[in-house]
Amino acid sequence: MLDTLISMSKEVNRKIENDPKVRDLAAERDRIIVLHFTDENDYILEVKDGKLMEPRQGTVEEPTLLVVTDTATMNKILNKKLNPLMAYAMKKIKVKGPMEEVLLLKDFF
Repeated sequence: MLDTLISMSKEVNRKIENDPKVRDLAAERDRIIVLHFTDENDYILEVKDGKLMEPRQGTVEEPTLLVVTDTATMNKILNKKLNPLMAYAMKKIKVKGPMEEVLLLKDFF
């Protein structure tokens, strides 16, 4: 999963570079997203200084967002085979954190 997340982070950073709206959102403030996989390790996605840092294994106590899912669901979302809102409605993904931060995810991904 780490390789997949690293590849995704490169794509997100290209989007930040090329899309002024996404660039402004990334620069707005730092964020920490913890991906808690029920069948694998936890990973940290950190938006810092206007870019998505390379994902790393681990967790933090109070992330901006906590995303709980399994690797199969996340792979389907990242490969655009499953809409994140549909996954949420089907309870295949759970997100804990401020709603405005949840809504911002669609702009990054």
